[in-house]
Amino acid sequence: MPGLNQHIHIVTLVIKKERDIPLVRSKAKILAELCGFPKIKRVKIALAASELARFLLHHTRGGKASLFIVCKFESGSKGPSVSGMKLNFQGRSSCIAAGESSVPEEAGRVYAGLFQSLKTVMDELDFQSCQPGSSMQAEAVMWGGTESCENLHKKYEEIKKQLFSDLEESFLENLRAKHEEVLELLRTLSKKNMELDKANSELLELSQDMESLVHERTVVELALRIADKIRNPATVIGGLARIVLKKIPGDFSERPKIEAIFREAQKLEEIVKDFEGLAREQERFFVEIDLRALVEEILDAWHPHLEQKGLKLVTNFVETSLKIHADPRILKVAILHVLKNAVDASPHGASLEIGVSRINGRPVLSVKDYGPGIPPEIKEKLFKELVTTKPSGTGVGLIMVHHIMKEHQGEIEIESRPGLGTTVRLIFPERWKEKTP
Repeated sequence: MPGLNQHIHIVTLVIKKERDIPLVRSKAKILAELCGFPKIKRVKIALAASELARFLLHHTRGGKASLFIVCKFESGSKGPSVSGMKLNFQGRSSCIAAGESSVPEEAGRVYAGLFQSLKTVMDELDFQSCQPGSSMQAEAVMWGGTESCENLHKKYEEIKKQLFSDLEESFLENLRAKHEEVLELLRTLSKKNMELDKANSELLELSQDMESLVHERTVVELALRIADKIRNPATVIGGLARIVLKKIPGDFSERPKIEAIFREAQKLEEIVKDFEGLAREQERFFVEIDLRALVEEILDAWHPHLEQKGLKLVTNFVETSLKIHADPRILKVAILHVLKNAVDASPHGASLEIGVSRINGRPVLSVKDYGPGIPPEIKEKLFKELVTTKPSGTGVGLIMVHHIMKEHQGEIEIESRPGLGTTVRLIFPERWKEKTP
């Protein structure tokens, strides 16, 4: 451009969004004030910058705006200088509208109108033709700053500092906000991890309870089977030995052998009683408990796992406590297994309904999922055979739950239809019946 001897780059701003237009206008106005332009010229410079930024955003897919301090000398390099401002705008593309490949008539009309407007406002103007194939560029200069170029050179760092002060504050504020967001996220993750650790600890304890339960069951069932097989032969042998001993004389040579048989038969009968005592020993752990409180305790432990799968927990509990006679440790294993099956069957984001109520006088725990359901051919075998719908399942779980409910003088009901989900009900007796010795 004619008469231009020196220019100092101050800032380049990227124009990508609507909110970038006010920023370009604001920075141009601040720089004009620092250069000593009177108010009317500051307004004209800000208006020119704003209109150029808007044109780039709407008709060239955005671009960038560079602001300069410019100087020219009246007579030789040692003569008095005149300061001014230069606006340099460069579009990302030629004048096109979104989704179009040729110069639209509307953009051309806006371009021509902008050129005429800026020509009357700015002292010098240079527009590159708005044609396809080349990016749109524009330069506009305003002369008349009261600050000399010498002073502007000296205050260059101060000018940049003032021009960037709000940008730095905005950046720091945003950085602080992001820092707080990260800290809050870390706190949330830490809390979630603590909840998961607690849940995993409780589940590990339940898993150990289950292993212990299976071991105890195996021992008790084996003991009862042995006792059942030994009882009759031991009773017959002992009875016959007793009869023979009554009939033979005390000096009979074979009497010691028969007495030995009798003593060993008595030992077998004592062993049978010991085995039967193992089964009776299990009954002393049965106490009166609140079914609702037990279920709430289990759900608290499982809540992080429900959230992890995005399941919506829907509970329908009786308002008062619901007392049952149970072994809490064993019953917890059964409830946990039913709940785990429901969670595994539920699709991500589905609902899981848990109910604790009294139906026909009997306490009932119901667990309903909205999974694929159980095929009829498998449902018929659930408590008879080791069947499972899981790739890594064994089918032992529901059989064990069935046995646990029998020990609690209750029963398990399963209602399921393919594609509509499954409802499992654990039904307890209205009154606990004490077993006769």
